[in-house]
Amino acid sequence: MEFEFDPDLEYQLDAIDSVVDLFDGQPDTHGEGPFGYGEGPTVANELSLSETRLLENVRRVQRAGGLDPSDSLYEHDDLLQFAVEMETGTGKTYVYLRTIHELFAEYGWRKFVVLVPSVAIREGVLKTLDQTREHFDRLYGNPPVTHAEYDSSTLGDVVRFGNSNGIEVLVTTLQSINRGTENVMFTPQDQLQGDRPVDRIAATNPVIVMDEPQNMEGDRSREAIRALSPLCTLRYSATHRTEHNLVHQLTPVDAHDLGLVKDIEVLSVTRDADFDRRYVRVLEVGADSDGPKARLELYKDLSTGTKTGTKTVRVGDSLHAASNGVAPYEGVSVASIDPGDGTVGLDDGTRLAVGEATDTDVETIQHRQIRETVREHLEKARRLHDQGIKVLSLFFVDRVAHFRGRSGEAEGHLWRCFRETFEELKTDDRYAEQFGDRSATDVSGAYFATTTTGDVKTRASSIREDVESYELIMRDKERLLSLDEPTQFVFSHSALGEGWDNPNVFQVCTLDNTVSTVKKRQEIGRGVRLPVRQDGTRLDRDDPRNRLTVVANQSYADYAAQLQAEYEDDGYTEGIAERTHDRRDRVTVTPREEVLEGDEVFAAFWDAVSPRTRYETSVDTAALVAEASDRIGGPEVPAPTLRVERADLDAGGGSVAEPRRSRGEADSLDRSEAVPDVVERLATETALTKRTVARTLLAADDFEALVRNPHAFVARARRALERVKRAQLVDGITYTATGECHPMSVFEPTETYAEDTLAVETAVHDRVVVEDETERLFVARLDAADRVRLFVEFPAGYTVPTPYGPYTPNWGVVYRDVDPGTAEETGPARFLVRETVFTAPDDPRPAERSKRACARAHYDTLGVEFCVLSGVDLDGDIEAVLGLDGDST
Repeated sequence: MEFEFDPDLEYQLDAIDSVVDLFDGQPDTHGEGPFGYGEGPTVANELSLSETRLLENVRRVQRAGGLDPSDSLYEHDDLLQFAVEMETGTGKTYVYLRTIHELFAEYGWRKFVVLVPSVAIREGVLKTLDQTREHFDRLYGNPPVTHAEYDSSTLGDVVRFGNSNGIEVLVTTLQSINRGTENVMFTPQDQLQGDRPVDRIAATNPVIVMDEPQNMEGDRSREAIRALSPLCTLRYSATHRTEHNLVHQLTPVDAHDLGLVKDIEVLSVTRDADFDRRYVRVLEVGADSDGPKARLELYKDLSTGTKTGTKTVRVGDSLHAASNGVAPYEGVSVASIDPGDGTVGLDDGTRLAVGEATDTDVETIQHRQIRETVREHLEKARRLHDQGIKVLSLFFVDRVAHFRGRSGEAEGHLWRCFRETFEELKTDDRYAEQFGDRSATDVSGAYFATTTTGDVKTRASSIREDVESYELIMRDKERLLSLDEPTQFVFSHSALGEGWDNPNVFQVCTLDNTVSTVKKRQEIGRGVRLPVRQDGTRLDRDDPRNRLTVVANQSYADYAAQLQAEYEDDGYTEGIAERTHDRRDRVTVTPREEVLEGDEVFAAFWDAVSPRTRYETSVDTAALVAEASDRIGGPEVPAPTLRVERADLDAGGGSVAEPRRSRGEADSLDRSEAVPDVVERLATETALTKRTVARTLLAADDFEALVRNPHAFVARARRALERVKRAQLVDGITYTATGECHPMSVFEPTETYAEDTLAVETAVHDRVVVEDETERLFVARLDAADRVRLFVEFPAGYTVPTPYGPYTPNWGVVYRDVDPGTAEETGPARFLVRETVFTAPDDPRPAERSKRACARAHYDTLGVEFCVLSGVDLDGDIEAVLGLDGDST
């Protein structure tokens, strides 16, 4: 399996451009010299923009993105720092790795350090570097890129990092550089001729990319970063603690509304209140001027009856009084409150930490969570296996001993429950073919921790060898996603926190002995990325299969409220919790067998729309040349600059110190070297012919800029050509039938929320899924119209191939023309395919608009009427509703 990366996602390109545009006006200070990896002098990044110009650029980017402009470049620190906020699951790592290539292409910067807070994130970055190598090679014409993990035991990578003239990406954990003077990073090394590794790296003025910077904000961390002498730091996170010059923002609301992440549902496993048992949960522990205090959740006798409530108590308070006299609390008082370790002691010997509770039937709830998760998993795996989609489930266990077993135990109760549940449920006839010959051990993998050096902690009695599970879970995402790999259930503790995720996690189950204290955003972040098929392509944004089920030990309302509180703590006030769903109210949308098997009208419609096609496309060269040449013109391409720097000569040893880097303005320099072959280079980098490139450059007629600064000119021309080519792919597309057809098997039962469906009479399915009230009205009009003989909501398995990925239209309609006077049909039935975009007629996603344009060409080939319905009068005649009056697009 190989992941497919879409280079044309506008929301990612916007994030990349927001950083590249910060340095507008910065020339390529390294020229067009040959690339190499020798032992020559240090090759460093350089920044020549003045602080004034840089701040102007920052504010321009911020205003374009609707962000508050920065007052200065150094509001929080003396380091030059910029923040990019992207919601989990939207491709943050891809964005900053592609930004590295863009910064090299635009400004010649070659040295980059990716700084991460954990081993999990480090492994994810290294994996993405491997996965994207060929993708970036195709996009950027095989630039000389080397990436490495910083290893203090072998410093050859540090030597190459300093001397190489290619793009160097060094990935390191914060722990590797912030241990102080005893760290190898800060100790003279013989391998480096007595230099310290930090000195070799600092001499290059690297651009530091910080992944999850909110976890690297301590004083020691800042000093370690400062010692690397960064040209600037680029901070990427979904949850910034401090926003250093925020230049791009993709919020959780944006991500959900644009369909960039899975929908989230909560499957709750809770115990009903039992007022005959004593229940106490510690919510908060603190202190004020009167001493320690704690807020407890307990049963209270209220005027409306006994209910769960809260009460703030102090040492010596009676729980019987705090509960207003509920019997089970009689004789029990608060014995101690310790704000230091966050615990409350009762005088019956009970001791509870924040989040813990008495008498909660912990194991019973955990075992039911496991059962519900396995049941969900088997059902989804059954439905999605033949569609080429691997289903994964992730369990967070409360204690490793409850999974592995304590000393002397063969297994813990959590693993025993999972093993027994899986072995029982797999015997169901629905799952026997897929899982019957596999044991619980076959389908499970576990990873709990690594040592401080990054080595895997092993245990002889693990489900599998931990080293094997570590390699599979952390480093071999492709194999884990393969249907040939049996592992489907992943167990972990805190090791799979920020930094690890998998697009095909469809269930997350937190097995905690309290209501989970794991951040809800962290929980759902492990599985919100859109799923992938076996060919590496992702499901479309609006695919109903994009749904993550969280199996929680608290009610849906409580879970949603906690999630909303976390978003509000992070500065988001919009209703994110409203975008989670209650798992309980579900229905199955079922195709009518009598329609599929015996309806002649449907059979004729399906014969018309089911044929598969293949497409051919080409770029409109004349239009590309005209538009790209206009784009190449613009602000003046700056000339190369001459910099005068001063270095101190050590009279004793004769060595020359590295010159101080300055952001002062530099003098323009007349260029006398020969102009490189820009046509050859642009043709290679854009996959266009040399003839097309040459025509575009001639039409642009800006050869003074080419001579003045070839590198900057080529960068601008490359961007113009690529953007116009993307926009023109759909022009001239043609489709031809393959001779194959979509099978009837694409119609299968689908489980969804009852509130999102409408029962209908004249459709292929007994219910249809609707997105909003406008679409509900549209469907109701179809169902009631005499002229609509039959309609269908196309299933996800019915697709039209396009250069932008597969496309599934909304509706198919069999319509009959009738004589208004006699109500008799005046001709054969008309087969219509309709896309409805009532709520977003100006869809901001170019790829979606392009897919629809391609679909029109596909259906023209099949002789089927296709149009996009937007702005129609749903109260008008059915002809107007269906766009048959000529007003629709």
